[in-house]
Amino acid sequence: MTTYVDAGSLDQRLTLLSLQETSPNTFAWVEVGKVWANVTQDGSKNYFSSVGLGARNAKIIMRRSPIDMAQALRWGSQHLFLTSITQRDRMHWDVAAALVDVVTCAMDRTTTQVDKANGNRPIKVQAPTVTFPGVLTERYQGSQYEREDTHAKATSTYILVTPKAVVLEEGDVVAVQEGPAKAVYNVQGSHVLDRYKNEYEIVWSRDV
Repeated sequence: MTTYVDAGSLDQRLTLLSLQETSPNTFAWVEVGKVWANVTQDGSKNYFSSVGLGARNAKIIMRRSPIDMAQALRWGSQHLFLTSITQRDRMHWDVAAALVDVVTCAMDRTTTQVDKANGNRPIKVQAPTVTFPGVLTERYQGSQYEREDTHAKATSTYILVTPKAVVLEEGDVVAVQEGPAKAVYNVQGSHVLDRYKNEYEIVWSRDV
């Protein structure tokens, strides 16, 4: 494979993003720099999620500069979810990224505590709402339609991919606040072994 990079081919200005807590319990992607790069789409899939469907793949050649997999890039209005960074030569990186849509999510968590002042009775405590950016992808089985004895139930299961700093628990309620899958979901499973991201199975259902 040819590794030579013509300096003139790095003619696209990308924005480097880092996740930051911009206010208490509010996380967002924040611009931390600009990089020169060449971006191409090869028509292949990028499986940025270990349990969900892939997205369009982008191949990026960029000048070497501080960057890691916990960050992201923005190409125009398109969010680039980084999936690999390798050294091309002493001056350039080869980067693979998934072209994804980021949605704003809000998580609510209710815990049970013991009220010692009232005979150790259990009480429900609402934690502060946490707002964060996430990426939705469908599971391999997609939506399901279940017929019960007296009625039918429509169920949609998605994979919510979040930055590593966003930690959800089974039983949490997540409101996806924008996009075609805008709804309120319950967290029913987690996949958190990846070093740079977490993945959660979120479920929405209703009677039909």
